[in-house]
Amino acid sequence: MSIPPVIDPPSDAGADPRPEEEAGATLDYRLDRQIGFLLRRAHQYATEVFQSKIGTRNLTPQQFSVLVTLLEQRELAQTRLGTLVAMDPATVLGVVQRLAQRGLVAVRTDPADGRRRLVQLTHDGHELAAELVDIGPAISRDTLAGLSEKEQRDLLRLLDRLGQKG
Repeated sequence: MSIPPVIDPPSDAGADPRPEEEAGATLDYRLDRQIGFLLRRAHQYATEVFQSKIGTRNLTPQQFSVLVTLLEQRELAQTRLGTLVAMDPATVLGVVQRLAQRGLVAVRTDPADGRRRLVQLTHDGHELAAELVDIGPAISRDTLAGLSEKEQRDLLRLLDRLGQKG
C-alpha cells in the first residue's frame, strides 16, 4: 500500500474571502451584551437550579407555577389560570393536560358556562403543591445567591417592570 504524496495547498487556500480590512472587524453589536442573550443565559442557570431542587418530581417551571397557583386559588377557570401564571391559552392548555394525565389536576366544565374549563388540584396534586411551596424559597435563594440583597431586590423589581411590558 503506497502513501499518497502530501501536496501543499495554494497560498490563498483557506483564506477569508472578505477583503482583509473586513476580516476580524470590530462590531458595534456584541451578542453577549444583548438583553435576549443575557436573559436566556440567566434562564438557563435558573432552570439548572430549579431542576436540582425539584429532583425526581419531574416538573417544569410552568407546571410548578400552575400547581402552586391552584394551591392558593383552589379552583380557577383555565383562562384565568393562564393569566395568573403568564401563559398564553395554548401553553396553559398543554400544561393542564399534562398535569391531568399525571393525576395532579382535575378539569371539569363550568356548569354556568359550558365553554369554560375549571381546573383544580387533585389530592395528589395538593400534596405535591404543598411540597413545592416549601421548596420555592430555596430555588429563588440559590438562583440569586451571587447577588447582594440590594442587587436581588433591584433585579426582581426591574424584571417585574420589564415583564409588565415596560
